[in-house]
Amino acid sequence: MYKLLVINPNSSEKVTNDMRDLLPQVPGIQYDFYTAPAAAPSEIDGEHAGEVSEAVVYPDLIKRKLLDYDGYLVCCYSDHPLVYSLTQSTNKPILGIMLGSLIYSVSNPRFSKSMILTSTSSWNNTLDKSILKFFKSHSFPQSMARTKSFDINVVNLNNPVVYGEIVKKVQLYLDEEPQVNCVLLGCAGMVGLDSKLAKTFPDVRFIDSVRVSAEILASLVRFETS
Repeated sequence: MYKLLVINPNSSEKVTNDMRDLLPQVPGIQYDFYTAPAAAPSEIDGEHAGEVSEAVVYPDLIKRKLLDYDGYLVCCYSDHPLVYSLTQSTNKPILGIMLGSLIYSVSNPRFSKSMILTSTSSWNNTLDKSILKFFKSHSFPQSMARTKSFDINVVNLNNPVVYGEIVKKVQLYLDEEPQVNCVLLGCAGMVGLDSKLAKTFPDVRFIDSVRVSAEILASLVRFETS
């Protein structure tokens, strides 16, 4: 049995509970869940908040002796600095959910073009820069659309009341980018939204970044120990 630590680097217990409820069990894999202490931001809404989050979470993981897992999933949709900090304390696989979703999108030949949908527009430019870093390119890749946002607070993304607003935004962005047939849900707070949107937009694949990254991390852990 492999043990993976699913890290919520913000202090919102709701986000952690949503992931715990909706992340499917994988044979031979045990998921443990971690929520950042109260000193961490309740919502990571940009690079500075990510840095504050890392400064709180990394020493807390060391203090609580949580560095003996077989793999680590950092559940913030960004190039979160915690991913790199963890490499100083463990040689086990570490994966951020943004990287996991991008790996999935580029490995699937059925996708003509992919687009990240994030929570708030404050992330758009930052995530676009991270896309360039991932592709090691100075020009935006043709296989990706520019990042778009719902402009909805992370803790409300799974609220049924706002689903109609989410659908309107998705339709608008798909009309603007008709080649897009893969949407990467760019926030851990969107866990479970993929299945709802798939029913509304059956011709588009919506990727839950936490679920797909958990699957990829489990594969990496098995590969590293094979």
